[in-house]
Amino acid sequence: MANPLVQIGLLLVVIVVWQLLKRIKLLSKMKNGPLLDVLPVMLLVFMWFLTNTWDAPWFATMICIWMIGAIFLTVVWGLARGEILWDQFLLLFWRASLIFLTLAYLVTIVASFWIV
Repeated sequence: MANPLVQIGLLLVVIVVWQLLKRIKLLSKMKNGPLLDVLPVMLLVFMWFLTNTWDAPWFATMICIWMIGAIFLTVVWGLARGEILWDQFLLLFWRASLIFLTLAYLVTIVASFWIV
């Protein structure tokens, strides 16, 4: 599972299977939400597999940046809106997490070719 090509292939298979299930009306009532909610978790697991043998603590650094970003997003959301509606905030947070974790995963893949 530490091979980036296998991981990318698995991500593509999950996306293709999800789209096929939506087309055959099995998941037609669902939007892309559940798939987008699974992808950040998969990216975290894949990054851990890629970096658990590295000497540098890349995974811990990435998690700390993610946590600081979440705190910052919470404060900005609360100040801008005057309240935090968790169902709306969590959707924003999870989508922002998907963008951040995708970028971090791409950096991890590129770095894994030099750090082995």
